[in-house]
Amino acid sequence: MPDIGRRGFLKYIGAGASTALAGWSVLVTGGCGSALDETSPNSLPKGIWTLGDGAPDWEPVPYPAPLPGQDASRPDRQRLAHFAVQDTLVLPEGFAYAVLAQWGDEFGAAGHRVRFGYNNDYTGLTRIAGTEDEYWLLVNHEYVSMRPWLESWGEIYGGDPPEIVLRREEGLEDGRLSVNGWDFPSNELDLDSSQARAMPDEVRTVLADVAQKVLDTLGVSVLRLRGTPDGGLQVMEDADDHKRISAFRAHNAPQAVFRFSGPAQALMQGPPPGTMCNCSGGTTPWGTFLTCEENFQQHSQEEITPQGELAAHPRSYLKADAHKVDDEMQHSHQAPLRLKGLGRLLDPPLDGRHYGWVTEINPENGNLTKHTHLGRFRHENVALRCRKGQPLAAYMGDDRRGGHVWKFVSRQPVEDPADPSNSRLLEEGTLYVARFESGYSGRWIPLLPSTPLRRPQPEHCPSGHMHLPDRPRGGTVKVGPESSPEAEITVEQWIERIESFAGKPFQECTLADLVNPWSDEAEQGVLGVLVMEAFAMANCIGGTPTARPEDLEVHPLDQSVYIAFTDATEGSEGSPDQRVFPNSKKENSRQYGALYRLAEGPEEDGGSGPESEEFHWGVFVSSGEVAEQGGGFACADNLLLDPAGCLWMVTDISTSVQNFPTRRREDSGTLPGQKYFPGVFGNNAMFYIPTRGPHAGRPFCFATGPVECEMAGPTFSPDSQALVLSVQHPGEIHGQGKGQEEKRQVHLVRDRQGKSFEQVRTVPTGSHFPHGQRGRAPRPAVVCITRMAKGHA
Repeated sequence: MPDIGRRGFLKYIGAGASTALAGWSVLVTGGCGSALDETSPNSLPKGIWTLGDGAPDWEPVPYPAPLPGQDASRPDRQRLAHFAVQDTLVLPEGFAYAVLAQWGDEFGAAGHRVRFGYNNDYTGLTRIAGTEDEYWLLVNHEYVSMRPWLESWGEIYGGDPPEIVLRREEGLEDGRLSVNGWDFPSNELDLDSSQARAMPDEVRTVLADVAQKVLDTLGVSVLRLRGTPDGGLQVMEDADDHKRISAFRAHNAPQAVFRFSGPAQALMQGPPPGTMCNCSGGTTPWGTFLTCEENFQQHSQEEITPQGELAAHPRSYLKADAHKVDDEMQHSHQAPLRLKGLGRLLDPPLDGRHYGWVTEINPENGNLTKHTHLGRFRHENVALRCRKGQPLAAYMGDDRRGGHVWKFVSRQPVEDPADPSNSRLLEEGTLYVARFESGYSGRWIPLLPSTPLRRPQPEHCPSGHMHLPDRPRGGTVKVGPESSPEAEITVEQWIERIESFAGKPFQECTLADLVNPWSDEAEQGVLGVLVMEAFAMANCIGGTPTARPEDLEVHPLDQSVYIAFTDATEGSEGSPDQRVFPNSKKENSRQYGALYRLAEGPEEDGGSGPESEEFHWGVFVSSGEVAEQGGGFACADNLLLDPAGCLWMVTDISTSVQNFPTRRREDSGTLPGQKYFPGVFGNNAMFYIPTRGPHAGRPFCFATGPVECEMAGPTFSPDSQALVLSVQHPGEIHGQGKGQEEKRQVHLVRDRQGKSFEQVRTVPTGSHFPHGQRGRAPRPAVVCITRMAKGHA
């Protein structure tokens, strides 16, 4: 990838950006000029809780690592010699939060009660028609953290929880799972095996009950809120129209209609039963919510055949994920971190083809539509570009190692952005995958039956392999060069398989040749299989494997797209293309994600409409230490753009890595670029990053979260007076904590000049958020953040 000048991007973010951040080089590369370039900062809308030049008008909260542009009056080693991690939501002085809803809360009038779900993620707000200060709040529920969930069993369900433990045992790397005294052969059990058939009935009953409860806590909650005199929000607890939609049913929405739209609907057997594994999403201008189903493969089958049926070869298993610290399982916290495969224990089992979609929900009646034309993959979020007279565009990310960036463009244009009939626009159009090219240009490649296949290039991925459609069997196969330790077959062998399946030379093959002849007569039938297996199909046509695109958001002023790539590391599932993500080589701390910016059309056009099949791109700011030209954070996740186009970002450092002692040794995995290095950045945090003016590209820490949590789904209220925020899985590893109340750690931290110094860090063991009471399990919660009137803090 050639090195080019930064003129285009610096022109966009402000002329002072390259000089204001002394001691820090902003990694803004590529040409992303736009119509906003020539706009005076003073003529732009005022941001949320910010000054006219884009700077925050609050004092950033303490953060354990140096940040760009920080006051240098006190040396880093002096200011950060000691750092106390707090088990609460830490906000700037003058701000406060109130809990809107937490796991297990029940809302509604008699006969209309619903229970708020677990591990809340995305939040969306829309004003209720005919009211002045009432709103629908949609909250996604992604997965269940087993340890704190089991600890909360008595409070939520009553009685004692089942005994589900994962014991360390010599010769079993991941331990042995035991349920009510019955031992699994390891940490997983093939549910079609003879050992599973020998499972005692009482154990099978326990597991079926756990599966029912877990999957019923996933999905979405739809709550009715009203505004408060101080600018905040509160749940109308006794309203009779709160709703819950779980993996397999709806609560308090008796008239709700569930359906599929688009090309894959003909392949389904009946309507979808519900929604699950809901990560991020979007709110439409016409008042509905789009919720995204991400890691559906954890509870249902992902692989399909060339005919669009469930593949027969994958095992059906129940698997327990352990958590390890210093290569030892937590002896005092033996419950598994997660249980996977629970959908197989329902009667009937969940059909994996029903999940992995962008799902539209009408909050008024609970109607649910899964828009299959937007593809089936591990959706993180969806962001709409909706302007009168233009096609509707939906930008999406596939959050997996080697996942892709996507765009759907409607066939018909938008006539009125607020018209509820716009939902129809998501049913017909074209799905594109992004191909990032040299010179910071790129193309959108259509996922159509006629699109030619392209020779895969796994040699550019650090893992040395890509997942491609396995033909004739179905599912995927790992393909790579002969030297790849992960690959199952070589590129040449895969090409030979495709030629044999299609009956023609590879250079003549299109995507239609990967689908069985049964659907040749109907293009929609072929397209249905393609969208259902979108991830692998994208790798066949030259879609760029990327660094886990967590979130995409459309700039409100210039319509460019910001992308949060959370992690450039490699794994068995795949890895990003090093030509686009050069920091994936494990050489520095910038490996842990970056914010990119993408604008439609060729650079010389200065931007164009969403129907353009060309784009240009650049890097806005990278993760990593300031000493290595990083932004001081790791693992960018959900993004939020305020009315002035200023960026708000939350991070998603894996729970097992948070506050891991950074010894900077290869044997401990804590050298920059290695697995445990992000421990230097402490708890997950929320940052404000101006996109214009003299502070453009500089992260300011607005909040740090409780212990072992992830913050997610930031949403400003329509009047911009309040910020709604999810606090997900506090105490995920240690639950409420046992034994010692606090750990003392020593971290090696680098100052802005690159010199290492010791930091003594104290970290609470376990969490008591949000109630703050010892002896009670922590609970995921959604909070409302407001600013107190100055002088009344």
